[in-house]
This record gives sequence, structure tokens and C-alpha cells, in this order.
Amino acid sequence: MKRAKTPTFLLELPLQVDWSQERHVRAHLEAARCLYNALLGEAMKRLRSMRNDPAWAQARAIPRSKKQERALAFSALRKKYRFSEYELHEYAKQARVSWIADLIDSTMAQTLASRAYQAANRACVGKAKRVRFRSSGRGIDSVEGKRNDTGMHFVLDPNAGDGGFLIWNTEVIPAIIDWLDPVVQHGMRHRMKYVRLVRRKASSPSAQGADHDGNRYYVQLVLEGHAAVKPKHEEVGKDIIGLDIGPSSATRSRAQNCFMHLKRSSEAYCSTSSTLEWRSGEVTSRSRSPLTTFLSHLTAHRTARRYECLLASKRIRSQGEWHGQHM
Repeated sequence: MKRAKTPTFLLELPLQVDWSQERHVRAHLEAARCLYNALLGEAMKRLRSMRNDPAWAQARAIPRSKKQERALAFSALRKKYRFSEYELHEYAKQARVSWIADLIDSTMAQTLASRAYQAANRACVGKAKRVRFRSSGRGIDSVEGKRNDTGMHFVLDPNAGDGGFLIWNTEVIPAIIDWLDPVVQHGMRHRMKYVRLVRRKASSPSAQGADHDGNRYYVQLVLEGHAAVKPKHEEVGKDIIGLDIGPSSATRSRAQNCFMHLKRSSEAYCSTSSTLEWRSGEVTSRSRSPLTTFLSHLTAHRTARRYECLLASKRIRSQGEWHGQHM
């Protein structure tokens, strides 16, 4: 049975990695990079075999109007060549051997397998032209587990340091926590689903908290619930605001009204004697000023003027006369 999805938000905390732990953390990330490349290579190998099968061309030839028949054909191919997230999880068990097994736990191997499958599946369905393997220079800068009770996990201990530690195999890395921050207090009251280790480049190798390669490390706590809302954002604004979406967003203009497409929304209607007011998260119409809420005065004037000139030219041309006006 598929688990029900719950709301999720992140709380990021900086880590205090000392010189004795840097080498071990880099070794963990290097092992994750090697395992990810192996999983991605296996996924692409299965994808190439599936595409070389004549049944692949036959499945593509099925009209898109026959959705069920087309889906069954591709599903049979995926099952035949074991191109699925679950099958890649099974392959991760075989690939996690020798020294990689000492550095990467089983739950992290599964998350890497899911990550490799998603990259290969994007190439399979045409959302990406190719996949990118992680070179040693590029590396892999984030790894995560699946739950917070095994593998890489975060624990709270109020009797030591700032009270929080990231535990990864034998490494215990303290986190820098500002307990006076209301955002941190809000996050710590929620259940932790899993954690993610992130490596970022610092502004310079000599920056505070950076290792000898100029990297900083952070832990992202994936928490169940909703993110904190600051007091200044709780109150809904009642001021009238304008949106200048530019002339390229206007789809049709007339002397009396203008229809325009708003990005990330459907078509919105605006007459020459109304503007839009943002209130309580909704757009409401109210009698105010002309089109200048959306378009600048110059654009609105030129748009209306061009339409008037076009109507005048058509009337004159219908009477057998031509007095073109150039703007």
C-alpha cells in the first residue's frame, strides 16, 4: 500500500567539521559518487537494450489516442528489461560491495538508485537528451537517507555542544544551532523524516568554517509539517498594487477593452476603467484607473492609438480613399 504524503519543509543547519573529519566525509561522498555512476550506467545499459528491441518501435507506432494500449506496450518492455526503480534498488544490493559497503549504508544506496533511475527515466521519456555522470572533479555534493532511525541520521542531545549531531557511520559531526531563533524552535518541534548532507563552495578557502578545499557542510532536516511564518508575513496586505507584465504578454487590444494572458494563470479580463487588486491571495476587480495597472502609460497609449488608426484606415479604404497614418 502506498504511503500517504504529508506536508514537508526543510530546516538547514551548518555543520562544524574539524580537520580530522574532513577526510572521512570526503571519502563517504566519493563512495557515493562511484556508486551513483555505477547505478546510472546500469540504468542506461538497460534503457539502450530496451530501445534496441523491435517491440520498442512497435510501441512508439501506436497512436497516442490509444493511451491504454500504448501504456501496456511500454510497461511490458520495462518489465522485460527490468527498467524500474525497484529493479535498480535490487541492483544496488549487488553493487554495494567491498569498500563501498563500508562507507555507504543500504538506505543511502537505495536513494542513490532512485536518483539514478529518475535521471535515466527522463532520458527515456524524452524530457532529457542525455544523462550526466559525476566526474571526480565535479563530484557529488548531496546525499540523503530514507529515515532518521538508521544510516545517516540526526540526533538531539541537550547535554553536549549546541544539542544536535549528525551521525554517519562512525562520524559524529556537531551542528551549529541557534536555539533563540524562532524558526529553529518551530522546526525542532516537528518530526524528522530524514536528513540530507549538503556540501557547498565557500566564498574563499580561508572563509570561516571552510575546509582546506574551500567547502562548507550543512545538514538539511526534512521535517513533517509546514514551515514557520514570520509575524511580518502573517497579516494580509490590503494595499493596491500594480503589475507591469509588458507588451509581449498582451494577446489582443482594442479601444474599449483589452484581453491579456497572465503568466501562471488563465486568461484575465480587464476593462479600461478597472484595475486588479490583490487581497487575501485572490485577484478581485475594482473600479479605479485605466489599463496602466498592467501596462505602462506609453504602451497603453500606443496600443489604443494603433487600433484607432487601423479602424480609420479601414473606413477610408472602404470609401475608396486611402490616407494611411504612420506612427
